[in-house]
Amino acid sequence: LGDREGESSGINAEYGNEYPEQAPFVMVTPTKDMQIKPSRIVDSNGKVYLPYLHEWKASMGYDLVSLVNVLCIEFSNTPPLYSKQSTAPARPRPTYNTVAQQPPRAQYSGYGAAGGTPPNIGWNLGGTQQQPQTSGAGYANQQQQQGGGTLQREDTQEVIKSSMVSKIEHDLKQRYQMFISRYEAEMTAVRQQEQELLAGKEQISEILANIETEKMKIRDTIELFKSKDGELREFLSQHERASEEDQVDQQIEPKTTLFKQYLNLCAEESALDDGIYYLAEALRNGVIEIQVFLKHVRSLARKKFMVRALINKVKETINKCEVK
Repeated sequence: LGDREGESSGINAEYGNEYPEQAPFVMVTPTKDMQIKPSRIVDSNGKVYLPYLHEWKASMGYDLVSLVNVLCIEFSNTPPLYSKQSTAPARPRPTYNTVAQQPPRAQYSGYGAAGGTPPNIGWNLGGTQQQPQTSGAGYANQQQQQGGGTLQREDTQEVIKSSMVSKIEHDLKQRYQMFISRYEAEMTAVRQQEQELLAGKEQISEILANIETEKMKIRDTIELFKSKDGELREFLSQHERASEEDQVDQQIEPKTTLFKQYLNLCAEESALDDGIYYLAEALRNGVIEIQVFLKHVRSLARKKFMVRALINKVKETINKCEVK
């Protein structure tokens, strides 16, 4: 904003790179002929404090246009600036030099048109006593001049009255427009909040519907687990055996003599390998001497050789049986 001489004055709004996420900085800058008027929204330095700036949210449509509307409404109620008053010169007291310029006098009965003589009424102007006109025609002219002055005063009062009515009407219209603008701005913000609330309501409804669906699925799954758990318990009660070892032995028992011999030979070979391994560990830990180790290893190796040869022979016999 600016004044007539082109000086910057009024309201200055500054914003940085974080705008519109962050509210602008608003200052009131007076000219040399104006002065800041501190109030609840403007401090003595000209900084503006508004709830609109404190609650600034770009996601809710807060922008510079809305800020200007709010400032216009607030400053119309509480102007932030006022002009510096200058001392006015004293008005001179009027003086009356003639009878025509004198203020109106009260009318006395018993003289005038009948040619009577009015009482001796005058004003001491400059130390001399001046007498009013004593003729009937002169006094009639004086009364006519007084009547014209009364009409002129009445016209002036009518002009002042009409001017005041016009000014009041203008002020009321301006306040009405400001009220309408403020109401529209508030209604726009309320509508936008209503739309956001409706959108949030739809999202919450969708989330609740999904939760209900998941609850139903979980209930079905729990019922299924309960039924399967009952079936499993019933199966275990029907197939329970005396001991776990007997049950394992029955599962791995060979059906023919040839396969039984093959299983026993494989077990014996594994046992011989374990014996040789533990003899080597005993020698490494210093439990036995080298002579003892060599003696037992030679014996175990001879047995393992014979077992391996017998395993190969059993394998050949099994393969021949399968071919036939």
